[in-house]
Amino acid sequence: MKIAIDSIKNFPESADLLRYSMLLIGVAAVQGIFRFYMRKILIGTSREIEYSIRTDFFSHLQELDSSFFTNTRTGSIMALMTNDLEAVRNFLGPGLLNLFNTIFVFITTLTVMFLINVRLSLYSLVAFPVLPLLVYKLGNMLHQRFKKSQEQYAVLSARTQESITGIKVIKSFTQEENEKNTFSGLNMEYLNRNLSLARVRGAFWPSMIFIGGIGTLVVLLVGGRQVINGTLTMGQFVQFSAYIGSITWPLISIGWVINLVQRGSVSMGRINNIFRIKPEITGPKKQSPVKTLKGNISFNHIFFRYELNKNTERLIKANFIDFKDTLTVDNKNKWVLKDISFDIKEGIQVGIVGFTGSGKSTIANLIPRLYDPQKGKILIDGHDIKSYSPEVLRSNIGYVSQEPFLFSRSIKENILFGKEEYLSNFSEIGTMREIMAVSKISHLHEDVIRFPKKYETLIGERGVTLSGGQKQRLAITRALLSHPGILIFDDSFSNVDTNTEELILEDLKENITGITAIVISHRISTIKHSDLIIVIDEGKINAMGKHSELLKKSGIYQSLYHKQQLSEELKEEV
Repeated sequence: MKIAIDSIKNFPESADLLRYSMLLIGVAAVQGIFRFYMRKILIGTSREIEYSIRTDFFSHLQELDSSFFTNTRTGSIMALMTNDLEAVRNFLGPGLLNLFNTIFVFITTLTVMFLINVRLSLYSLVAFPVLPLLVYKLGNMLHQRFKKSQEQYAVLSARTQESITGIKVIKSFTQEENEKNTFSGLNMEYLNRNLSLARVRGAFWPSMIFIGGIGTLVVLLVGGRQVINGTLTMGQFVQFSAYIGSITWPLISIGWVINLVQRGSVSMGRINNIFRIKPEITGPKKQSPVKTLKGNISFNHIFFRYELNKNTERLIKANFIDFKDTLTVDNKNKWVLKDISFDIKEGIQVGIVGFTGSGKSTIANLIPRLYDPQKGKILIDGHDIKSYSPEVLRSNIGYVSQEPFLFSRSIKENILFGKEEYLSNFSEIGTMREIMAVSKISHLHEDVIRFPKKYETLIGERGVTLSGGQKQRLAITRALLSHPGILIFDDSFSNVDTNTEELILEDLKENITGITAIVISHRISTIKHSDLIIVIDEGKINAMGKHSELLKKSGIYQSLYHKQQLSEELKEEV
């Protein structure tokens, strides 16, 4: 101890060096504590924000209209929920953490440097004016190139999703090599865009190091000369050199931070493009108190066409979807339905028939307000369907499409989907009794009982383990379970053999009394026993009446009937 004290007395530079070293340690300790608490706050907060955005984004998707999903690829949406959201989280967590850390370290260190020697501190910052210009130029390049990279990632994700979903079709047409080549081309384009991004990002580090190196070089030259001249002590010079080293790393990390900021900005912008989209089909401000619909339906001079709405145009302008990819572009000036008017009384069965593309399915889509007509009104029970909330309207309608969507769950869970409230007062035994009752009407029950796990059988993604006819019958069962006021079958028997179809239609006639049933089909055998048949041709009503009446007065109906009779006779002969 005595030797140390003596050395300090004999060599004042040692005391100076010790004093400034202690100050250096103190500053480093303060910076370390700040970094610890900021990491604790920001990393946790970024995870919570990520959870919140993902939840809000998914909830927002549930509220959007059918037209949005018609014009937007599933893979593009998945890219937003994965890659883009991860970029946003990296900006909010590591990005902000390093930004605040850089600012704090830079300010505290620079303050101490100015306290030691103002002139030398100013010399050390000689290259810093170049920094804003460099950040602005390279930052813009990062923004544009990352945006292109994310757009290509969305295309790649969409193609991957489509290829996996359609793997059976690909194998059936032996298009494996073609798919590989297409995917390879898209993947190569994604690689090229990322390499382009990496070249700009890579330029940040050397640039920051170069600017920091200029400051260090100036300190060594000017500071060394001041030490020789005696205007700067050795302790101050050593400490100053240490501080220059400590602000060099934050300066270098600015490049990485700016990269995260640009990526997060681009990704949040892409996500916000979807958040800005508002559903065009909404409920009225003053909703009707009616909760149960009887099933009287009136179409009054309905005109409808598929067109680019404001939401689709916004996505095209934002480069989220390609104009050429939208399914509605070709039809934006073509009326799909022209002056359609008819009345359906509650409890009857109505058949709608016509050639492919005549507008049959469009009529089915308008009743539950999946789309709104451009002209005319649709009334249910005497009230405009826009006076009902979409939830009330759709909960009273059972809809079965030609290609029903099934979830990768059990048969029982697929049948129960969306009926939890209706079955809330039933016991487990009562629920199964209800399921089996409607399964017998759709003639699904006889197939299910042959499965090893019966109604608990898992059916795979999109019901891959079931046949086309079984999928349609399961969808019919699901629609029947809640006993809706209106049932719509949109070509729902196309994959069912004629014998089973006839049995199902007979059982439906007996068991759904009081329910308005609309059966859309291209087969006359499916709708010939309907109380009313509507013949559609090129978006217009050609004729209305019963089977026997239409055979006399509708040439289109006669043509369809005779062609199908001839087809059935040829099958029997074969």
